[in-house]
Amino acid sequence: MKLPVVDEERYGEFDVMVAGGGMAGIAAAIAAGRGGAKTLLVEKAGWLGGMGITGATCLHNFFNIFGAHEGAKRMRVVGGIAQELVDRVGELGGGMGHVRMERGGEFVSMATPVEPEVFKLAAFQLCREAGVKLLLHTVLDEVRAGDGHVEGAVVWNKAGRSLVRAKQYIDCTGDGDLAAYAGAECEHFSADDAGAYPAGFTFRICNVDLDTMEAELERYGLIWHLAHAVKPGGRKRELVRMGLDMEKVRSLTGEQVPSYFFAVSVRPREMTYCNCINYGPNDGLDAEALTEAEVAMREQMFGVADLFRRYVAGCEDCYVAGPAPSAGQRRGRAIRCEHDLTQEDCTEGRQFEDQIGCFSFIDNPRDLVREGGAYGIPYRALVPRGLDNVLIAGRMMTVDTAAHNSTRNTACCLVCGEAAGAAAAMAAKKGVGPREVDAEKLRAELKRGGALLEPVADPIGDEE
Repeated sequence: MKLPVVDEERYGEFDVMVAGGGMAGIAAAIAAGRGGAKTLLVEKAGWLGGMGITGATCLHNFFNIFGAHEGAKRMRVVGGIAQELVDRVGELGGGMGHVRMERGGEFVSMATPVEPEVFKLAAFQLCREAGVKLLLHTVLDEVRAGDGHVEGAVVWNKAGRSLVRAKQYIDCTGDGDLAAYAGAECEHFSADDAGAYPAGFTFRICNVDLDTMEAELERYGLIWHLAHAVKPGGRKRELVRMGLDMEKVRSLTGEQVPSYFFAVSVRPREMTYCNCINYGPNDGLDAEALTEAEVAMREQMFGVADLFRRYVAGCEDCYVAGPAPSAGQRRGRAIRCEHDLTQEDCTEGRQFEDQIGCFSFIDNPRDLVREGGAYGIPYRALVPRGLDNVLIAGRMMTVDTAAHNSTRNTACCLVCGEAAGAAAAMAAKKGVGPREVDAEKLRAELKRGGALLEPVADPIGDEE
């Protein structure tokens, strides 16, 4: 059986094609468009933000983890397009900026909650303002490449199969599909492999008396992670971030409960994001495993709401709403790059001559960046081995598991996406490959756009 005919004229040619419209893809497309490149952003869903907006409780993390180190000063580590998105979400009534943790700051010292639907709108607006052509409901189907050079990408949507040609390609698919299909060196993590991850799933719990719920949970000493702020349209400080001690919950109830529970509340009478259920570890490239994850976690979701109804005052009539549209697989494939960040790079806070950003948060209970600092992200970490017109950004950029615990997070994906987009625009304009982009000129361009290449002091104000 022959594949359907590929239409080679439908979408034309571009300077930069970005595959994947998650956090990395949004920033990459905006940066490329602002850099003067004719840019196409291809995304399989009908919205932008990907797992970073449907699966993460906050945008993690614009600051160092100063709460884990006595005497450490607060440092801002992320700016640029990431901060512009936060600002736009606030202007549209869907966020409250950056909120200091009152408790549990040794894990996350600052939280950046955003309302998911408002974030999607903000992402659309910034992409359109940058002149980016959006192509939603479209998947990457095939990559035509030879000798390490991508000649074109075949995409599929209801119109059929179409060839997209570009001078430069940025893989922001999460699993490195474009780079892998083009022949890049990669690592595939099967379910039983060290470094494999479970799928996760977030959802809202609505019709909650938040004050009563918080008082009840406090009465039993169950809250270890806590923050309050004035919500959009509100007048007083209310609960916006909460983490529960689930070992104590298990002991008090005698029930089988999730191993962790984090929630963020952006709107009245709801926990906007509940993050507490998983399936796996499993193979993120295995559709059958992902199918089982969908079935299992949707059942678990209702069990969590039932637990709150039965045991927590203020939640007697709560219900589940707004679940993530799909399971969020944290890992499937990693792409080998000219520099693969390691655990030591991150925990030792190493800096690089060609670094295009910095980051501090490592999402595991064991590893911290030394002395509450930040590690640098070298441009080379975005350049896949064996390809001459492709850059990558997003959760497939590190093979080392501890480093991946950090780089897969939303704010880091935004940082790397912005750098990849700016570099791709420069390469397209000069007619060179990503390796020939002058790192110092790239760094200067990123600085002009407000990106932070190293941490900057951010004094803690009395208002927080």
